[in-house]
Amino acid sequence: MTVVATRVLLLECNVVLYYDLEGQYMRKLLLSLLCMMVSACSFTNYEQLDKSNAGFIEDYSKLERIETNDGLKSFRYASDRIKSGVYDKVIIDPVEFYPREVASEQLTQALFDQTKSYLNKRLVEVISLSMDVVDKPQEGTIRLTPRITAIKTSAGDLKVRELIPIGSVIALSKEALGYRYENVDVYMAFKATDSMDGSLIGSSIKQGKGEEISGANEVVTFDKIKPLLEVWIKDAKHVFESLAAANAKKYQL
Repeated sequence: MTVVATRVLLLECNVVLYYDLEGQYMRKLLLSLLCMMVSACSFTNYEQLDKSNAGFIEDYSKLERIETNDGLKSFRYASDRIKSGVYDKVIIDPVEFYPREVASEQLTQALFDQTKSYLNKRLVEVISLSMDVVDKPQEGTIRLTPRITAIKTSAGDLKVRELIPIGSVIALSKEALGYRYENVDVYMAFKATDSMDGSLIGSSIKQGKGEEISGANEVVTFDKIKPLLEVWIKDAKHVFESLAAANAKKYQL
């Protein structure tokens, strides 16, 4: 939602509010609804591919922007080979950072360790529901290599209260003190190769925003990014269910 659209919403709500200046409940209700409407316009995924954290996947030209099973945006490449149904097993490499972890007071090593541990556990849990998870290369086996390419913070957009003149003054004061809210941005890359010959058979880029934090003074905790990670985990589950279905269909023919 653009700033202009948000201003229009504010004006429309103000017109209604004037009908009942004494009604505290009505004012609170409408403001709550307004906040919900604006929040609903924020998207957990980026519309365009951000190549600032590129490098793990060598060729980005093959990636296509698609809508996932959850209605979100993803960037994915799937070769004819992986879609042909020849794979029924998978090796899941441990989740690591690429190119490296860079911890700080706000983005701690504890956050990084918890994120890797959670992803390692959940990926095995959901993928093993549709494919055998193995630990050695063999025929018909995908090697899935997941990498976290960045967890970082970025300046947040204007909130509704900051569009009101007095709210803007307060927001600027908070920003000067380091308290203006920030986004928590998470980037991941997945590479799928044939476990025997190492050829690339699939890849995916995930870019999303976790829950907001109050500003540069707030330490990012795992619960801020867990809901976003779980959306991506569910998408991985759907992908491997589709691959398993293709394999089952191949042997039914």
